[in-house]
Amino acid sequence: MVAIAACTLVGCGGTVAVSQQEVAKKAEAPPPKRPAATPTPPPAPTRPTRVLPKTLALADAEAKAAELYAAHRQSFFCGCSYTPQLRTIRQSCGYKTRADDSLAHAIVWTHVVPPDAFGAHRTCWTTEACRRDDGTSFGGIECCRAQDPVFAAMEADLHNIVPAIAEVVKDRSDYPFGDIKGEERMYGACDLEVQGTPPLIEAPARIHGDIARVFLYMRAVYGDELEVAADQWALFEAWHVEDPADPWEHERAAAIGAIQGVPHPMLGSSPPKAEEPAPADGG
Repeated sequence: MVAIAACTLVGCGGTVAVSQQEVAKKAEAPPPKRPAATPTPPPAPTRPTRVLPKTLALADAEAKAAELYAAHRQSFFCGCSYTPQLRTIRQSCGYKTRADDSLAHAIVWTHVVPPDAFGAHRTCWTTEACRRDDGTSFGGIECCRAQDPVFAAMEADLHNIVPAIAEVVKDRSDYPFGDIKGEERMYGACDLEVQGTPPLIEAPARIHGDIARVFLYMRAVYGDELEVAADQWALFEAWHVEDPADPWEHERAAAIGAIQGVPHPMLGSSPPKAEEPAPADGG
């Protein structure tokens, strides 16, 4: 009896026997919880790669602009004719020097949308992110040209490059567009006014649409790369409607689109057909 009792408490093979109650408890116990799996977050949305126009280097773009304007040599703001050597023909437009005669006689290539509108907020502009061969660091427009391909494309975009009298370019600086009270003519017959406080430029009405469509093109193609005040965009939207594009503007836009591979969204790819004159009475 002693041996049997011992065998009920201790296994005959020397191991401890498990009672029926303990077995039942183990069967009823819920399985141990596994640690919850950490859900895999969805991949972050990627910003679509912007397809930039196939712009040239800035110097090459200015040379190409000279070719585009070869049959339409007229300064942008004042409408003055100029020679192939980029000298102003002042009698063609009644231009008078405001302050600097050497600048008044010179035509230069300039931007309708000033570079600070798409560069002044960039890291390459605001910090000394570039280094020269001698180890010194620098920033600003030269650094952005060397380091930022989007800035370089915007600066060399042919839609934004126009010929203008150097004196006007210097006075215009990077001022916004608007209306200036009074009609003080600073440049003779050229219908352009510039004021410094607050900074503002009043452009001739004949190019309001031209200016607007350059800004609107840059916004459509480069998106949020521009920093332009909301009231300026409202002005340009109105100018675009009030001053439709003429055949030259369409022709220029089509030629640039063929070079850069991106059409002007407001001008299409071909100029409008000129209206044929009505036949005279009697056939």
